[in-house]
Amino acid sequence: MSDANELRAGLATELSRQGWLITPEWQQAFGAVPRHLFLRRFFALTADRLRYEAINHSHPNWLALVYRNAVWPTQLDSDDTRWDEAWAHGPVSGTPTCSSTQPSLMAVMLEALDVREGHRVLEIGTGTGYNAALLAHRLGDDHVVTVDIDANLVEQARKNLAEAGYMPTVVAADGAKGYPGNGPFDRVIATCSVAAIPPAWLTQIQPGGIILTNLYRQLVGGSLARLTIREDRSAIGQLLNDWGGFMPVRAHSHTDPAQLIRAASQQDGNKRVSHLPAPVSEDGQAWVVLADLLMADVSRTDIARADGDVQWLVHPDGSWAYHDTTGIVEQGGPRRLWDELEWIFEVWTDHGKPARAQIGLTVTPSGGHHIWLHNDANVITWQHGISR
Repeated sequence: MSDANELRAGLATELSRQGWLITPEWQQAFGAVPRHLFLRRFFALTADRLRYEAINHSHPNWLALVYRNAVWPTQLDSDDTRWDEAWAHGPVSGTPTCSSTQPSLMAVMLEALDVREGHRVLEIGTGTGYNAALLAHRLGDDHVVTVDIDANLVEQARKNLAEAGYMPTVVAADGAKGYPGNGPFDRVIATCSVAAIPPAWLTQIQPGGIILTNLYRQLVGGSLARLTIREDRSAIGQLLNDWGGFMPVRAHSHTDPAQLIRAASQQDGNKRVSHLPAPVSEDGQAWVVLADLLMADVSRTDIARADGDVQWLVHPDGSWAYHDTTGIVEQGGPRRLWDELEWIFEVWTDHGKPARAQIGLTVTPSGGHHIWLHNDANVITWQHGISR
């Protein structure tokens, strides 16, 4: 299939030119592994970005879409019948629960994984199997284990991999528990996100080995942590400069609408002018990423209005904050969420406004997570309920 070969080569070239692919081994892998065998069918957003249409090889732009540097959902609502429904009856609404990751993000993570010949890698989150194929191409089938909790996805991924000529170990299992049967590993890469580093991962990696994963948060998300295992089975490391978001290892919903409705229906809270330079956003400075790590259970909802956007922060305990279009903040509940944001901004400023890659994380064998700036001597002592 010459078109596929040309498009695949073009994708590898694009990833290299943009600086996402650096090493020849990964450049060769992306140029060799046929992504189209892992994306025989998928979903694409409709023009209004409200629903998903079904795409397969009969679509005139199928191959061009497959080899675009884009993420493509392959499952909605953990229900494999949704694609058939969209194919038969037209676009459907839903929440993606499996996807083929954007190749540029895959390249960033695989480069950061820093693998060497002979390394054994555990991948958490098989998905379509495409990332496992890249790993198997680079390291060999017998050095790669990939697990996914969805047995149907695992079965299809195994077929995809075999047709593409790869035979890594593919297992239906809870990724939070790792895969002790084939350990210890030299690397763990999660193509899904976790709220906290599972303690099982720490015990299944050689000292000096690396964990690379996305930490699941609902404030802004996108934190990629690269941690090294120490002799005492703790892990230490820092964030990558690159943004990367994945679906959680177990399905999490976004902001619970009931929390937002409850907050909006409460009596007036305390009002004042915000001391932050701007509301929270994904493209904000690194202090927002720091807040995201520390305020792990806080959700954010932005609502567009004719006079500008407003922003809600909510927490399951009933705490809430509302930022209006004029910079006035109102907050209520057990915690003062906006006060907490401002305290984090001050801490970040006092430490010289460090970049994302200067935000670090230490994970203890018992599961404790400690956030620090610059080095692990600067651990942030964090207490909920900070109030001005």
